[in-house]
Amino acid sequence: MKYLTVVGMLLISLVAVAQNETAYVELKNEGNEALRSNDFATALQKYEAALAVWPEEEPIDGAMVFNLATSARRVSDNEKALDYYQQSAELGYRPDFSTYYIASSLNSLGKDAEMEQVLLKAIDEYKTSSVLGHMKKMLTTYYLKQGAEPFNQAAQTLASAANADPEQYDEITARANESFAEAKPWFEKVLEIDPGNENAQSSLREINSRIAN
Repeated sequence: MKYLTVVGMLLISLVAVAQNETAYVELKNEGNEALRSNDFATALQKYEAALAVWPEEEPIDGAMVFNLATSARRVSDNEKALDYYQQSAELGYRPDFSTYYIASSLNSLGKDAEMEQVLLKAIDEYKTSSVLGHMKKMLTTYYLKQGAEPFNQAAQTLASAANADPEQYDEITARANESFAEAKPWFEKVLEIDPGNENAQSSLREINSRIAN
């Protein structure tokens, strides 16, 4: 009787171990199903649960980590999205797309300087990627925004000259030119990435005509 009890306990233990060994697979599959149904919150929960019980001896599934990052992004958890896309890139799973979404997450988090560096490196590294155009678009949009701020300030400064005393004109023009000079490098950066960008070309023509005078 004692022998049967020991055997029974051993069998229960083996079943429990077997269940633990397959739990991560089941959780991953449940995450996949939730993702296919666009239930991103559930997918995030299931994938994270799978990752938490993933066996140490089993290689991490890069596709699952990428899907986990995507689920986090789709529920606007940008911190988690950034973390998991970085893990996905480190695992070598779709590194160009993972890097693009790293930059996108940084952009959403307002970490512009980090985003810029990630994109500059990615544009150089993934020259044949299908997401290269999106990388360039994200970077040039950032540059255009940065250049637009001092450019618009310069335009407003010049507009104020219409109601100013004539003797103030030179001082107003000098202040406007300082803002134009501040804007210029940003538009030049745009053209380094996108030489045909008409917005940057037009802005630079205006800046150069003002500063030249």
